[in-house]
Amino acid sequence: MWQIVWFLFHLAAVYAAVWLCTPWLAGLTRGRLLPLLQQTTSLSSFEFLYSHIFAFSFIPAFFLGLVASRFRHTAAQFVWLLPTTILVYKFATFQAASVFASQFSAAFHQYFEGGFLIPEVRNWQDIQLMAGSADVTRALAQLKFTAPFYAAVGYSIATWIGLRTNLSQKVSDRVEKWEVSRFGDLREGHGKDT
Repeated sequence: MWQIVWFLFHLAAVYAAVWLCTPWLAGLTRGRLLPLLQQTTSLSSFEFLYSHIFAFSFIPAFFLGLVASRFRHTAAQFVWLLPTTILVYKFATFQAASVFASQFSAAFHQYFEGGFLIPEVRNWQDIQLMAGSADVTRALAQLKFTAPFYAAVGYSIATWIGLRTNLSQKVSDRVEKWEVSRFGDLREGHGKDT
């Protein structure tokens, strides 16, 4: 029973990471990191997000999975199952828009390909004009189905690694060792008097 509860908890963490971290990380990268590195992009903010959805969903979920591995819940290793099942179902039941397009290539384009043409939003009218766009529909499908798949795989891999290597403890020990070498032993009773 508890394994199901923990599975649902970790699954919720994956979906929260996708819905909260993915757009935020894309905005931070495009708005702050690229200018800091003196890199420019001609992509609109939406094109940038959806063109890099793998990285912006996989990486935060991977690190979240490393943190989650400290709880030692084996159910966290299997959160990839539900998003994968949903994506496989959506992929298999996707209808090609034309009889000349193969179902596989149309579904692959819908759920995995980039190359979005989504203009920058300046006002509410722009949002209304974009609402029916095929690229916007495809982008939202990737955020809804593909990004959780990427995130769940990253989370599960990180949890699996963390459970087998005790990686989070090793990192914590190294950080503590570095802090002691840099600042001295500041634990209660061992620090320097100021």
